Amino acid sequence: MNLIALRSPEFRLYFGSAVCAVNGMWILRIIIGWLSWDISGSATFVGTVAAASLLPTVFFGPFFGVLVDRANVIRAAFFTNIGMTACVAALLLLQVNGLITPLSLIAVASALGTVTAAHHPVRLSLGPRLVRAEYVSSVVALAALNFNLARLLSPALGGLLIERLGATAAIVVTLVAFIPNLAILPRLNPREKGIKPEKERFLQAFVLGLQYLWHRPALRLVILATAVFSIAIRGVLDILPIIADGVFGLGAIGLGQLGSAVGAGALCAAFIKTFGRITGPAATSALSPLNTAAAVTGILATGLLGTTDNWGLALFAAVIMGFSGTHLGVGMQSLIQADLPDDMRGRVMSIWVVVGLGGAATGAIGVGTFAEIIGLPAAAITTSALGLAAIIFIFIRSR
Repeated sequence: MNLIALRSPEFRLYFGSAVCAVNGMWILRIIIGWLSWDISGSATFVGTVAAASLLPTVFFGPFFGVLVDRANVIRAAFFTNIGMTACVAALLLLQVNGLITPLSLIAVASALGTVTAAHHPVRLSLGPRLVRAEYVSSVVALAALNFNLARLLSPALGGLLIERLGATAAIVVTLVAFIPNLAILPRLNPREKGIKPEKERFLQAFVLGLQYLWHRPALRLVILATAVFSIAIRGVLDILPIIADGVFGLGAIGLGQLGSAVGAGALCAAFIKTFGRITGPAATSALSPLNTAAAVTGILATGLLGTTDNWGLALFAAVIMGFSGTHLGVGMQSLIQADLPDDMRGRVMSIWVVVGLGGAATGAIGVGTFAEIIGLPAAAITTSALGLAAIIFIFIRSR
């Protein structure tokens, strides 16, 4: 089993606080998605808000990645967690005072996206430095297990909170969930990075990260495949309010159920990665036949989710998409992380995150906009067909 990272007391402490924060983040995603649909009824606006929370990573992610490699990672983690807590507090104040408007919601989503852009390289650098280098794949698998267990439970909980107690109570729960992270950070002592004889210039450091990826063909393939399945699978998952309420008329409860269905599939994939046989990086192939099959199945499920008028089939498609995205994401992140020295971890992983979230943002706003113009079924089929063609092309070229 791939649980060996839990032997580290500091990682256990970090992992426990991360459980609270990740659950809070998933509830927050449901809240923002629901509010964007509730105040607008527009598929384009829902996609725009989703993109607003993702695009800052595309523009600022590599910048923050270089900073993390040069900064004290504990101090950086403290500031990013404070920033996320402040964004939730701002949303709460807007909600309590009846000031939720399209402009204010985009502003909060953009601010949260900017802080999250800084937080991604922080968490991807901090976790692996709390364990021995050979246990990094266990850290990735446990993070995926935590992320996807929250993805299963928290959307349904968020939808239930909104439906029964209102959005205000749901935001308060999210705010409380971020507190444990702030409490444990001062108690962590991550492994020191290798000391360089001469400090790199900022631009030079960023270029070295790009060169590190470029000179490794397997990692270039990881980046390209990540872009494709992020656009075709995750981009659609960021516009679930359109499907849950716009197509089926099931409101916040339906949105929570769809989100939890995605989480159920993702959790199955995370369990396989966490409790399955441990393999070294040499045994991992970015587009092996198994990974290609997972990608093709997930992309086909995208077309099903956008075209079916049967709620059971919609939930089934969401489960498949969740499984596919997590199976691919965990495998590809493990492949990159296992090859990274600590002093390159922030900048290289930030590039991977940029590609993943940039693809998701592109998919969300693209599908949302096309759904307004040609209808959701046609938009979903087009996305699925293009994604399928791209994955097959990459697989053939990789042979």
